[in-house]
Amino acid sequence: MVDVRTSTLVPLLVALVNATPGCGSDPPFPSDYETRYRETRLPCQISHDHELRYVRVFADDAAYQPYTTGVGAFPVGATLLKAEYDDPACSELLSYVLMVKLEPGVGPAEEHDWTWQRFDPDLTEVHDPRFIPTTCIDCHDYHCAAPPLGNDYTCTPGAPEPMPRP
Repeated sequence: MVDVRTSTLVPLLVALVNATPGCGSDPPFPSDYETRYRETRLPCQISHDHELRYVRVFADDAAYQPYTTGVGAFPVGATLLKAEYDDPACSELLSYVLMVKLEPGVGPAEEHDWTWQRFDPDLTEVHDPRFIPTTCIDCHDYHCAAPPLGNDYTCTPGAPEPMPRP
């Protein structure tokens, strides 16, 4: 005989655990991002931003063309991932920064229809309102909003190095 309370409670608990961030929820990006996404710049270069860390930048198929060419719109769901390292060989991973394009008007206007997130190497989201998304948005807004320095608030590869603020 099946206990009705148990048979309905277990699926409910599984659904709640899977819907709670950090408790069995989907990872923020694929673990095989290095093969699933395409690297968009020379591998392992120092970044004038991102705390002068060494970076590798990856784009999913939807983000690759508008990001690498600086032309065209990013479709909803387009994903850019920046892996940040402490060394010029890009072997000492420090963090990830993730941008995902949203439906227009879904997020706050100052976030320009992007999500802006940072994760530790273990994929725990880092919540620091001084940096994410405030500093990211401020820098991308100033340096990368439009050509020739960027496209839709992304700092496209090959763009001229931005000048410091006056």
